[in-house]
Amino acid sequence: MSESLPLILGVSGASGTRLALRALGLFSASPDVPALHFVVTARALLVARDEVDGKIRTARDYVAAAGLSRATRSKIVLHPEEAVHASISSGSFRTQGMAVIPCSSGTLGSIAHGISRGLLERAADVCLKERRRLVLAFRETPLSLVHAENIAAATRAGAIVAPPVPAFYAARTAEEMLDAFLLRVADLLEVSVDVPDLRWTGST
Repeated sequence: MSESLPLILGVSGASGTRLALRALGLFSASPDVPALHFVVTARALLVARDEVDGKIRTARDYVAAAGLSRATRSKIVLHPEEAVHASISSGSFRTQGMAVIPCSSGTLGSIAHGISRGLLERAADVCLKERRRLVLAFRETPLSLVHAENIAAATRAGAIVAPPVPAFYAARTAEEMLDAFLLRVADLLEVSVDVPDLRWTGST
């Protein structure tokens, strides 16, 4: 990568708060990421209260739940979901790309059809129109035909739909499964993260 550019992390209202918190920590600590622009939806906050901590009410609470160092927290730029005037809503603001972790079915459908109900979806739309990398960690199973068609539409538009499927060949613990998936996402975004190399190297 010739130039380090900011990265965007969006969290929508699907189950998977622990995965999102781990992504927040890894991407904000990456030496390839000078700033991590962070958007969390109201529904994601509801999910976080149920899955992690009932005291999580705001994006700041969400970041605090990740347990990051002060230096790492200083790289995170918080954006309210309703702030459609934010820097990341414009294509003239250059970024490395965006990951939505986790990505709900509603968010996938909106992105696939260019419907921007808030900043997260607008930022994703900007990545598509500017031909920047957009990774959607679609968190749903089993898939309906609607889901499959939205995956196809988002893929045709330029997104990469990457459901958080465990890497059973590499991971032995729940934490390793999170890291193995996020390592793949980091590879797709062309940023480095500080986790063990859990990539497949071939059978022996």
